[in-house]
Amino acid sequence: MTEPPWLAAPRQRALAMRARLPHALLVQGPEGWGQDQVAASLALDLLGLAGDRVAAEVAHPDLRWLAPDNGAIRVDAVRGVVEFLVQTPQLAQRKVAVMMAAECMNANAANALLKTLEEPPAESFIVLCSGQPGRLLPTIRSRCQRIDLRPAAPADVLAWLAAADVDMEPASYLLVEYGGAPLAAMAALERKQPPLWPALATVARDAAAVATVAEQRREEDLADLAGRWLAIVHWLLRRSPAEGAGDAIPALLAFADELGALRHAALLNSALSKPLQLRRLLLSWRQLSSRLPTATPRLAPAE
Repeated sequence: MTEPPWLAAPRQRALAMRARLPHALLVQGPEGWGQDQVAASLALDLLGLAGDRVAAEVAHPDLRWLAPDNGAIRVDAVRGVVEFLVQTPQLAQRKVAVMMAAECMNANAANALLKTLEEPPAESFIVLCSGQPGRLLPTIRSRCQRIDLRPAAPADVLAWLAAADVDMEPASYLLVEYGGAPLAAMAALERKQPPLWPALATVARDAAAVATVAEQRREEDLADLAGRWLAIVHWLLRRSPAEGAGDAIPALLAFADELGALRHAALLNSALSKPLQLRRLLLSWRQLSSRLPTATPRLAPAE
């Protein structure tokens, strides 16, 4: 697969830092646009490893790759990284730590990291990746050099996906569900995740499909499913006035609140009954569907 064109410049900026390497780098931009790829390129380069390896899966004594656990990065995990960074490098010239979704650090974890950023160990380097950098402590952001990732035009995203020879119909649906983030949509395609909109359209046409769709989706992560459904609702909200469906906006907003509440509850409680929650929302969706815009939520080059 060819490199996403929007990553070429940020990747080169990161690699150019080798001459005067900071102690900490913050790669920031919308989720699903490739912060991890930029971080991986730099980490592999610093360790003298081949750039085509999957950095998150590399077993190297001088590399640590940290990601949230159940939606959070806790203080013990950060302390483990701090202890790793103070050790002497074994094979490379420095220790390298990469933290994904750094905004998921809780308060204690953030304070533990801040102490390290204030007094960085010798021969250490840390990359923070964040889709929501505003949630990071200002004092953490101020101690990092930054690389910004900016979304590409939809036409460029669709062209890149088409060049990858993917099925463009589900890809276009999934782009809407993941807020236009191409790498998130590509990952969903690779794990053969079916888009949500065709199932919602089936429910709108046939009441009997409610139970079937709820059962088919029971293995999916409920918080992720609610989040993708919420992205579809936001897409419809943006188009309701132009489609002459402005009267649907209050109902769509109320449904968005339901989805947001379900997503929050699912993040806190993994024991929620997925089929029960899905049936409830699908029934509400069916009632709402007759008032929705006629446009189908698929990303087009002009968007």
